[in-house]
Parts: sequence; C-alpha cells; structure tokens
Amino acid sequence: MINPQHLRTFITLVDTQHFTKTAELLHMTQPGVSQHIKKLETHLNCQIISRFGKKFELTEAGEQLYKFAQKQFQEESALLDRLTDVQAEKGQIKMACSGSMVTKLYPDLLKLQKRYPDLCVSMEAAPNHEIIKQIKDNRVDLGLVTQLINDVELEQNLLGHDQLCLVIPKGCNADWNGLMELGFINHPDGNHYAVQVLESNFANKFRGMGEIKQSGYINQLSQILLPVAEGMGFTVLPESSIVGSVYYEAIEIADLAEVVKEPVYRVQKKYRPLPKRYELLRDILQQHFDGETGETGETGETGETGYRS
Repeated sequence: MINPQHLRTFITLVDTQHFTKTAELLHMTQPGVSQHIKKLETHLNCQIISRFGKKFELTEAGEQLYKFAQKQFQEESALLDRLTDVQAEKGQIKMACSGSMVTKLYPDLLKLQKRYPDLCVSMEAAPNHEIIKQIKDNRVDLGLVTQLINDVELEQNLLGHDQLCLVIPKGCNADWNGLMELGFINHPDGNHYAVQVLESNFANKFRGMGEIKQSGYINQLSQILLPVAEGMGFTVLPESSIVGSVYYEAIEIADLAEVVKEPVYRVQKKYRPLPKRYELLRDILQQHFDGETGETGETGETGETGYRS
C-alpha cells in the first residue's frame, strides 16, 4: 500500500512546483520533502520526478502516479463529506406521515428543496403502522404518527398537536339534531376522529358511531370535504386538512365548547442518528403544529389510517 503521507507530499509538490513551498505548506523541512519522494520511488521501484537544478519534471510514471493520487484524494474527500455530512444541504430527506400531513407539509418541503437544489425530498403518505414498518426497514428515516408506539427501538418525541374539527356545510346547524339529520361522511380516520370530538361535546347524547347515519365514505383525502360542501353530511378532520381546501368557502368549522387536539409524534430509530440535513426540517415541523414539544411519553398501540392521496 502506498503511504498516504508520502502521496500527499508528492501531489503538493506537483501542484506547487517548488520544494520549499511544499515544505512550508506541509510544515516540513525541504530535506523531508525530498525524503518522501525518494521513499515513494523506492516503494514503486521507478523514478517519478527528474530533477534539474532547483526544478523538476514528472516522468511518465510520475504523471500516472499524480493522476492516481488526485483520484484517491478526491474520493477520500467525498467519502469524508458523506460520513461527516459536512454539506448538510445535500442528499435525500425520506419521511412518511399521514395523507393530511403530506398535504400540509409538502409545499414547504418543496420550497426547501428549491432553496437547496442538491436536496431530494421523498414523502410517503401511509398509515401509522406502515410508517413504523418503513422506519424499521430503513426505507424512511423519519416519521410523523398520531399515537405512541410500543417499541424500545424507536425514539418518539411529541412534536405538537393538530386540532380536530367538526366540519359542516355552510349555514347548517351544528347541534345534535342538525348533525343527525345530515349524517356522517366517513373516511379512513373518520370514526377515530369523530368519537373523540362527539364524546367531548355531546356526551349526554352520543352512544357510538353505530347510532349515527353514515351518508358516505371516501378514502381520497382531497375529496372528503366535497360531499360536506354539497350539503350531504358532516365529517371530522384535522385542521391541517381543512385550511386551504378548494371547498373551504362552502363549509364551516363548527364552534364547539370542547376543543379536541390530536398529538403528533416525531419518530425515528433510536440508535440510527439522522444526517445533519434533517435539521433543516426543524422549523418547518414546528411552525405547522402548536409548537408544544416534549420527551417520549408512555407507549401505546399503533393507530391505522388508509388514505389515498
């Protein structure tokens, strides 16, 4: 194996074309530079420079060695960049979250990619259990889930909360009788969301989702509010899925006595540190939730969603 220190001396000498400058740059003596060159020639069993006076020319072998040395040090530099993630604005950001969160976060992540063109943002809309599977299989590095996962291999931190909203057609009555007359527009998370909101606000009348007329079901996230806008029923969604909807002018968020918020947890592998480029996501994630952060909470069962975006 060629001594890398000797090789560094050689490539510096070729670049500077001067023994004294090489010695100064490498904090060596001039005889030390000459010694490194001689040791290289001994190791390679050939002459790599031809000296005349204070100058020198590369031999054919020296030219080949210089090309080799350049390639070696370029590859070494690239490897060190990858290992230490010096350039935090490069590489893939791979994350998974619910369909509503993709809708909420993706525009800002694309702005981030436009700002740093060497980034590549990959987002997967998936249910909680699938997000966890993708993290554990190293298909994504970061996930956002709405329930704590009972798994010691995962690091889970409370990122914030997303308010659950009862959505009705514009001008409709949001009392119990009005809701029963409308019926419920269900979706993959519909029952899970509705139970939380209805139990908190209509405890004396709510007896379970089985007692409420279902007026429709759809798993296309972008279309859940369409039947509500058409006056065909009510639904419950996170606020992040409502604001900015093309149907926003034809719907209302009911003014309820009890506000219900769903926690959002940031999840990653406990013993697999994220590359530095993921720090670029910190402000984006914070600004889209209520900013309450915390340590890992008690573990719980996984929830499931099944949207198609």
